[in-house]
Amino acid sequence: MFRSSTGSAENDPHTGVPDRPRLTRVLESPLVRLCIVQGPTGAGKTTLARTWALRSEHSARVVWVTVPAGVTDGRMLWRRVIAAAARVGLLTDDAVARARSFVRSGTDPIEASRRLVMLDRPAVLVLDAYERLGEMSGQIDRDLIRLLTMHPMLRVIVATRGETALSAAAFDDGITRVISRSELALTVGEAATLLREQTGIADERVARQIVAATGGFALAVHAAVHAVSEVGHIPHLDSSEWNDVVAERIDSSLGDPELVAFMTDTAVVPFLDVALAGRLSGNPDAESLLATLEREGLGRWTPYASGGRVFQYVETVRDAFRARARRNADRYRRTCVEAAHAMLAGGTALETALETALEMAIEGGDWTLADRVVAHLAAASTENHPNDTLLPVLQRVPAEVLPRHPMLAFGLALALSANPLRWREAAGVFEAVLDAPSYPTYFAPELDDPTRMSVRAMILRLRGDGSASAELSARAVEAVDRIDPAVASRFGEHLAGMLRQLSLSLWQGGRSSEALSVVARAAAACSNPASRNSSTVIAAAMTASGGDTVRARTLLATLDRTAWPFDTRRVASQGMTSLTETWISLDALDFRGAARQLKLTPIVPQSEGWPLVTATGLAVWHGKGFAAAEAERVRAELARGDQPGVGENVATQQLHAALGLAWLAAGDHRSAAEALESQPSDSLYLSYARAMWLLAERRDAAAREWVEVELARSGHTIRSRAELQTAGAIAALRVGDEDRAWVWLGAAALASDHYGARMHVALLPPRDRLALGEFAARRNASVLQRYLKTPGRARAAARPAAVELTEREKVVLAAVDRHGSTRDVAAALFVSPSTVKAQLQSIHRKLGVTSRRAACEVARELGILGPKAPTHAP
Repeated sequence: MFRSSTGSAENDPHTGVPDRPRLTRVLESPLVRLCIVQGPTGAGKTTLARTWALRSEHSARVVWVTVPAGVTDGRMLWRRVIAAAARVGLLTDDAVARARSFVRSGTDPIEASRRLVMLDRPAVLVLDAYERLGEMSGQIDRDLIRLLTMHPMLRVIVATRGETALSAAAFDDGITRVISRSELALTVGEAATLLREQTGIADERVARQIVAATGGFALAVHAAVHAVSEVGHIPHLDSSEWNDVVAERIDSSLGDPELVAFMTDTAVVPFLDVALAGRLSGNPDAESLLATLEREGLGRWTPYASGGRVFQYVETVRDAFRARARRNADRYRRTCVEAAHAMLAGGTALETALETALEMAIEGGDWTLADRVVAHLAAASTENHPNDTLLPVLQRVPAEVLPRHPMLAFGLALALSANPLRWREAAGVFEAVLDAPSYPTYFAPELDDPTRMSVRAMILRLRGDGSASAELSARAVEAVDRIDPAVASRFGEHLAGMLRQLSLSLWQGGRSSEALSVVARAAAACSNPASRNSSTVIAAAMTASGGDTVRARTLLATLDRTAWPFDTRRVASQGMTSLTETWISLDALDFRGAARQLKLTPIVPQSEGWPLVTATGLAVWHGKGFAAAEAERVRAELARGDQPGVGENVATQQLHAALGLAWLAAGDHRSAAEALESQPSDSLYLSYARAMWLLAERRDAAAREWVEVELARSGHTIRSRAELQTAGAIAALRVGDEDRAWVWLGAAALASDHYGARMHVALLPPRDRLALGEFAARRNASVLQRYLKTPGRARAAARPAAVELTEREKVVLAAVDRHGSTRDVAAALFVSPSTVKAQLQSIHRKLGVTSRRAACEVARELGILGPKAPTHAP
């Protein structure tokens, strides 16, 4: 056994814990030269070290020193170390006398240890209550590092409430290891052992409940186990019994009523700065009190998003003192409301902590204040689509409160709409917002009308009513234009967020050019990089979707990606970025790359983005050769009739266009017609798909006429016009109008050259693309040939449904591919030329071509023919 001055091996009555091998192995390891056990009062750090020292079997010698309070000189500490080392036999009586003499004379204690101590076997120095060193800690840190470097057989364990610079120490022959407060938390297995030893109850379920309720904090676990031993079962999970134990233990440890009162007042909020701490507690000495709390290990300063620092209590400590604060319900509510007002009004480092302000306002029951906070949250949001982060807070608002506070209801509805399990509940709450008779002034009177119209327009958009949303959005933009420039400048970020949402509504209402203009204004008004990013990615998404991938690339290059959180997949704005890059890959005919980009899109299936993401996915899978399977999946989802975002909007029209094209590629013309007929007959986003359906039905003259009419309409995007012109060129060729085919195909090719839109070329039926290619070759037009050129994998992706040729037809086609002329084929197959001609007619009909060359090319793409046979030896 170790020899030590720690005394009895019994567990501390407040923080007793069983032996914990997962942690004692760290203390035992010879590789760990310096181990720092860090945690607040009650975390079990001292008991862990005691348990290890008293229960382990090893040959090391332990020198245990508890740092006394009020240390003002390093010599006080080293005198204690000398005495403890003497007790375990590391120093002889003569060496002790000489060491004390050295210390009194001011000799460097580390140099003295080199002269007096010869360690020939492992030894451990344990320094408990290290935080008591205060300002002396820097010097002692340096002394310990020198001591460890000088004595390779020595290891040091430091138990401290606060942080220490020792955690960064490095050694050539070992490591520094920090056992943090999270590691000190008891596991379910450890709690089960404690429960069994102290109560005789062997029930892991009870232990699991205790750990879930207490966070594994040693002192709280002990309180729960004690309660179980008294009443025979675990107290209710909202019981404050163990919180009382933790608070009382910390109260007793600190022995400072002023500091305890300060903690009770300030633990109400999850984080705070000096100004807010002073405001909540009324104590002018808030800064020094927070420093004391950090030194005691009860909390720490952490960086904050605004560039400042905030103080955060240890979670268990905050829970304990917040429970104490709740005993005075009126004071607690007033404190919560005061905190919310401070965060909303600014004047502290927490002026951007609006989510916390909302939590505090709701906790304090001030619904008018909570309504204002939601308005500011909506205006300050850099996101383009809602999320359900605030749902746990907002769902605590009583239902009867919502009709009188429209922005509070709006926030709840947005959170519900983004939740995968509860999005259907949003509709009823949105109705309450639309029915609200009036809105209070949230920012300035000049912003009242634009705010009200923007909220209503967004609700209409989320309900799928694109036309009404776009109409109201256009009026809201006009209202913004009427705002006094001085007021507009003052609320620049708020207006930028408003314009960003209005642009999305205009886009989904089919007013793409207006949407681009409005989102450009939003980006120009932003001073916040994250907000500017959000506006820019909307512009990029609109641009790429519309067919200008060149500009979309330029816009993406301007993004400040450092302004987004590290885990950008969770940011909806980054989802728009991934969608944009998916469209860029599609127009580059890189369907594999597009599939990779689509996987990075974090827009959840239960969001308004479902139709847009699904339409894009259909194009990707169509390009990869899985059009039929993906079309079947999407049809099944649409058949449920409850997909969010589906309605009278551009995304839904794009989805049905993509679905119709996928069905055509699968050879199912009836399903394609059903997908297209369910949408508005005047939608420009379906014009191309409808033209391709007419061509698939061999209604060539009708297709040409349709294209002529549709191209004369205004409002086309670059993509919709280029697609339609390409379909028109196919129709014109079929009816023998090569001049019109030349005009339309040339315009589409020039648009592709300049803007990049050409995904539709790869998805054309092979026979039509080959017909266009032959036409371009006859005209010797390099720009047309470049436009129509597609990589092999893209051509294969656009194959139609399987073509069944007889075995004899395959033989004839292979002979045509090798020999060329009818006479040569007949001679090679020992048949008459008329027989070859009859079989070729059947082949042409099945493949949908009119020439032998086209028949061979289509057959090769369909896998019927192998690589082209050489006409002569190389």
